[in-house]
Amino acid sequence: MSDRGMKKWAPYSSLIEQSAVLNEMFYEKNKSVKPSISKERASKINSILVNYRGDLLLIKYFYDGYIYELKTVLKRVDSLNKKLILEEGSIPFSEIVDLDYTY
Repeated sequence: MSDRGMKKWAPYSSLIEQSAVLNEMFYEKNKSVKPSISKERASKINSILVNYRGDLLLIKYFYDGYIYELKTVLKRVDSLNKKLILEEGSIPFSEIVDLDYTY
C-alpha cells in the first residue's frame, strides 16, 4: 500500500487556519540544495562583470532554497562588500548561480 503523501492534506486547505501551515509545508518541501558553480562558470561570470558596459543581464541567484531569475541592468559592482548593486536591491556574490547577457 502506498502512502498518499501530501495529497491527503489537500482537502484541508479550504480551512483558513490550516492554509497558512499547508503553504509553509509545501514551500519547505520543495526547497533544494544550492548548486555548486564550476570553475568555468565562475570564470564566465567574472569576465562578464569585468567587461560590463550597461547591457541587460540575466542573473540567476539562489535564495532560501530556490533559484530565481532576474533581468536587470547592473548599477555597480561592490567588491568591498562582495555584492552586485541593482536598481531592485543587491545580490551577494555567494548567491549568484549564473550570469549572462540577454539579447
